[in-house]
Amino acid sequence: MTQNSRQALVELLFLSLYLDNHLSLAEDEVLTDALNHLGWDSVHPRETFIFQAFANARDASSDGAKIETFLAVRSDVIKTDGAAPQALTWLTKVLGADGITPSEERFLHRLEKRLFA
Repeated sequence: MTQNSRQALVELLFLSLYLDNHLSLAEDEVLTDALNHLGWDSVHPRETFIFQAFANARDASSDGAKIETFLAVRSDVIKTDGAAPQALTWLTKVLGADGITPSEERFLHRLEKRLFA
């Protein structure tokens, strides 16, 4: 997975949490595991990116059109890098840590269609 894919996946993970409007301890644990497992290969600290990624996800979550653009851009990066299976696996692990809600299931389905179209 390239650094661009990592960053796109992190932003999608954060968006998914905003859209669900619920972060459980189980999800937080798996999210931390995902962030550690994915690694980081940038001259900029991961924490700096994480703060910006949260802001980007929060902004995108406020409007349906912004959500679609956000999904399209990040999905394209992940698809281009050939990281779709890995990205979908991590998203499913994080969101499924406390059980998949209907809104999480819809989000994963939308993303899967974009990643594997």
